[in-house]
Amino acid sequence: MDEMIQHFLSDYGWMAMIALLLASGVGIPIGEELVNVPAGVFVGQGDMAAVPTFLAAYAGVLGGDFLWFSICRRFGRVLLKRRWFRRFVHPRRLLQAKHQFDRRGAGVLIIARFIPGTRSPALTIAALMRMPWRKFTLVEIICCAVTTPLQVGIGILIGRGLAGQSLQTTIFTALGIIAGIVALTAIVNWVIANRRRGKGPAPRARAEWLRQHGADTA
Repeated sequence: MDEMIQHFLSDYGWMAMIALLLASGVGIPIGEELVNVPAGVFVGQGDMAAVPTFLAAYAGVLGGDFLWFSICRRFGRVLLKRRWFRRFVHPRRLLQAKHQFDRRGAGVLIIARFIPGTRSPALTIAALMRMPWRKFTLVEIICCAVTTPLQVGIGILIGRGLAGQSLQTTIFTALGIIAGIVALTAIVNWVIANRRRGKGPAPRARAEWLRQHGADTA
């Protein structure tokens, strides 16, 4: 999957970025970093233009989030009954996000952008709780304006160090960087989990809340 994304980017540039990022808005599990970091690498090597790439990253991530939020807001109760949806967004994650949403409100969407595995549950809960469009839009515009340039910028720095290398080298290096980011976040999550171990599992809302929406919490 990752290597296919890199080839898609190298062939179609910013148009591929928008298509891939919007695909995440209909349930296809494509992380934004899997698109934005490699795109930045191609910019650093001179294979893609910087301005269209930054704009595509921002528009694609923002559009994907709005698409997912809209779908869950409109069809959330129906989706919660689907097994494939519960595999993509596990009920345990949803209940944890619901607990945090009750405590922090819109701030959960900000935190979720920096914690792997929590972005989709946070967006889903925000939609199910009918978060006002105005507040959601404000949070998304600000968050995406921070995270997407950062991801593309990291890729550009890597790409400049790889200038003149083959496409295969570029792809494997980009995959290695992404794997490093995933590993780092996994370590951080492991440390946090160990610190919390003495306090019990991560707090979550009552399962009854999901049952009220027609969901099977099993």
